[in-house]
Amino acid sequence: MKMIESVYQANTYIADLKNKGKTIGLVPTLGGLHSGHQLLMQKAREENDITLISIFLNPMQFRKKQFDAYPSDFEQDKRVAKATQVDMIFHPTVKEMFPFVEQIDDFFKYQENELIDRDREHFVREDKNGIDNLISVPANLVYRLDGTMHPWVFDGAATIVYKLFEVLQPHNAYFGEKDIQQLAILTNMAASYFPDITVIGVPTLRDADQLAFSSRNVLLSAEQRQSALSVYHALQHGEKLIREGESDTHIVLNAMKEIIKAQPLVQIDYIDIVEKGSLQSSKQIKGDTILYAAFFVKGIRLTDTLIVDL
Repeated sequence: MKMIESVYQANTYIADLKNKGKTIGLVPTLGGLHSGHQLLMQKAREENDITLISIFLNPMQFRKKQFDAYPSDFEQDKRVAKATQVDMIFHPTVKEMFPFVEQIDDFFKYQENELIDRDREHFVREDKNGIDNLISVPANLVYRLDGTMHPWVFDGAATIVYKLFEVLQPHNAYFGEKDIQQLAILTNMAASYFPDITVIGVPTLRDADQLAFSSRNVLLSAEQRQSALSVYHALQHGEKLIREGESDTHIVLNAMKEIIKAQPLVQIDYIDIVEKGSLQSSKQIKGDTILYAAFFVKGIRLTDTLIVDL
């Protein structure tokens, strides 16, 4: 398994692979690798000659407190990647990916100046606040689900994936469906700037108790983990109501909220029901639907997603 930290070395490595006619699958990660990431890597291995992963904790996607507390263990991540037979890990420094940002706190200042004047339908690429190739996500994609509260997270995700696509030039890139809004945004971003790269969504992997895998799960106590499961149970109940014929979004949402609110350790951050294709909320459930919840368990923020294909 090859380890590369510099953009130049990565460019050279990729050029050699492409000269040999190899197909490349990429799994971008923040680190904290778990079984959900392994599923993405396995999918990439099955469908490509070469499997690459990136491990980069992107400051643009976090508040400072969350960034400092993220459960990173690079040595463990290397063991997980090696066990999954990854061919190369790209593990750049912040300075390598954002050469014009002077210090880490500058990223958190950017969040305070969230891009208000967004184009409604088009991605915009610009150099701003010391960040080169900053991607502004269009309003019709970002002001949905989590983006109604934290739109800058998706600018951060789109920006770093844009940079990774430029450096690593994969044929295919793999992301989990649990982060369904991110998947939709990155699919559209790739179509706009990298039409030769296919973004592939992989269904959410769950642990034996059905809690969706997340790097933050290691921070949960046994009691907190049990409480967190109430969210998935709520989503399952919502799916059951929809499949039984309930089409009133308000009724389904309230039923899910009641199940979650019964758990005193869980605090809802955001919960919604949206159309699968557009991510738009609707009073009536008419077709394929996404049930989405973001929540806190004693300050630990988690998300869960359930896709109802009708």
